[in-house]
Amino acid sequence: MQRTPATPVTSLGTSTGGTTQGIPAAGSLQDNTTNLAQVEPKSHPVGDATAGSRTFSTNCSGCHGSDGRGGERAHNIATARQVMAMSDNDLVGTVRNGITGSGMPSFAYLGNKGIDDVVAYLRTLQGKVAVVQVNGDAKAGRDLFYGKADCGRCHIVKGEGGFMAPDLTDFGAGMAAETIELAITKPDARLQPNQAVVSVLLTDGTTVQGTARSEDNFTITLQEQDGRFRTFNKQRVASILHMGHSIMPKDYETRLSRKELDDLVSYLVAVSADAPAKPARGRR
Repeated sequence: MQRTPATPVTSLGTSTGGTTQGIPAAGSLQDNTTNLAQVEPKSHPVGDATAGSRTFSTNCSGCHGSDGRGGERAHNIATARQVMAMSDNDLVGTVRNGITGSGMPSFAYLGNKGIDDVVAYLRTLQGKVAVVQVNGDAKAGRDLFYGKADCGRCHIVKGEGGFMAPDLTDFGAGMAAETIELAITKPDARLQPNQAVVSVLLTDGTTVQGTARSEDNFTITLQEQDGRFRTFNKQRVASILHMGHSIMPKDYETRLSRKELDDLVSYLVAVSADAPAKPARGRR
């Protein structure tokens, strides 16, 4: 929820390393993903989601983004599996009490009803009861992900792949197929600041490009395409140019056929529905 400005941090949707979960065999995905992929809610919010949307817009969107998928100052709380796995009581407690040392303040002043409303609205953002229609072959999509499309060079899914770009294990949770396809074919349409390419010109004439993982008044840390992190003292930096685009290829719309795009989308939907959730913590 809303908090004081801080140095940009890596969002929950950005991977900076692997996980311990192994990827399932390709055959474990549904053979025919023309079925409906559905994520069942773990509990039933008692609040009013419509009222919660207004409260969220006023108190939370400034940091977490209007869609809850994260911003410069706070994490993704809409599709991050760690948050989706939390019980309603846990979410209520987090909103009411805040998180010490994280910049997340207490919102106890909203009262019980206001907090319940926010949690109910968050559940709608998470797509907990959304039914997603997909038309492709998830197994073929997995082959594309780690093959022709080469998504796995930068993205990780269930511990397998690269770590330069966001973890896509739960990316497709509750999202419409058209929205996922747009993220593939128009990757810069909803570009987050921590996903944009930054070009740093050093005083010795060397140029280094990568994704900015942190920056303050004295240093900037880039993650290069090979995954390495490099931190530069700004006394050695002549200029910093924010390129306004991601490292993701821009030609998937022409590189992949209509069927291949459907297959890739189906894989992302299927793997997000299949991903094991972390157990919800007990209420404090």
